[in-house]
Amino acid sequence: MGVELVEVVLLRNFNESRPALFRRMARFYGPLGTARLTARYARATIAERRGSPHSVEGIAARHGVPVRALPSINDATFLAQRDVDVLLSVAAPEILREQALTAAPHVLNVHSGRLPDYRGMMPTFWALSDGADEVVVTVHEMAAGIDTGRVIAEFPVAIGPRDTAFDVSRNAKAVAGREVARLLSTIRAPREARPAPERAGNYYSFPTRADARRLRARGRRLL
Repeated sequence: MGVELVEVVLLRNFNESRPALFRRMARFYGPLGTARLTARYARATIAERRGSPHSVEGIAARHGVPVRALPSINDATFLAQRDVDVLLSVAAPEILREQALTAAPHVLNVHSGRLPDYRGMMPTFWALSDGADEVVVTVHEMAAGIDTGRVIAEFPVAIGPRDTAFDVSRNAKAVAGREVARLLSTIRAPREARPAPERAGNYYSFPTRADARRLRARGRRLL
């Protein structure tokens, strides 16, 4: 069974303005890390202008997929127009409300951490900080709570001895993209979903500079 990607919806990163996003990254990465991250962004922007798309918009345009920017996924007018089988959340910066959770037969979330152990933000960072030797990409049904709902599938991603936090996050996203595409092609086939976890697990917020220093103390780098 094939998969038709009807539309990509873009929300603001962390649901905040670009200046606020820059300040967040600067606090986390520090001056040198921010400069390196900015250089990577600049190289990707130049490559895109030369015909090698790196952004979501550029890649979607290459494949003829419409892109829509919204201030909120809970936009009632937008949700009322949906006629899709699956609403797939990837790094959504806000909580989906009731209308969004019932907007399609399958409302799923892709989370780059084992649940319920790594609920919340930047789960790959926290797993690396804990000394894990792998992270787990989890696909689960969305529910009213954050990173709750029945687990549909899990995909382990090994952590290499020299992997940076950036590497681990990028590798998890690569595995997620490949495996979730396969999963969606069989979404109508019967499957046994694992019950939602009875325990709350751990919820993590965005890491601080102190958290970054602790990661470095373990011999790991951010970038």
